[in-house]
Amino acid sequence: DGQTALMLAVSQGRKEMVQMLLDVGANVNAQDNEGSTAMMCACEHGHTEIVKILLAHPDCDATIADNDNCTPLKIAMDAGHKDIGVLLYAHLNFKQTQVNLGLVRKKKVSSSSSPLPSPTFR
Repeated sequence: DGQTALMLAVSQGRKEMVQMLLDVGANVNAQDNEGSTAMMCACEHGHTEIVKILLAHPDCDATIADNDNCTPLKIAMDAGHKDIGVLLYAHLNFKQTQVNLGLVRKKKVSSSSSPLPSPTFR
């Protein structure tokens, strides 16, 4: 079914193996024949600590949808793993906030090129 070693380690709850596979370059976003990722496996099985490990990986994309258009957040919530749902929701919103702050900073920089008139003292 196209599952990777990372997906199998995640499904079995093997935290140390998951970390080792990531350390040696396993593709954190690889998808199997159904479009599932390691993150989706962790969400479905309720492996909160493994979700944290995966989210800490710089390349982890927690927005990937499977062939049924389900995201890790939907999978976690459908499986009743609200703690994982909260983690994912916070992670996704934190990343979006960083992007938004980056845009705000760019606007501030570009607007600073036109100086404000100096105040007139009387």
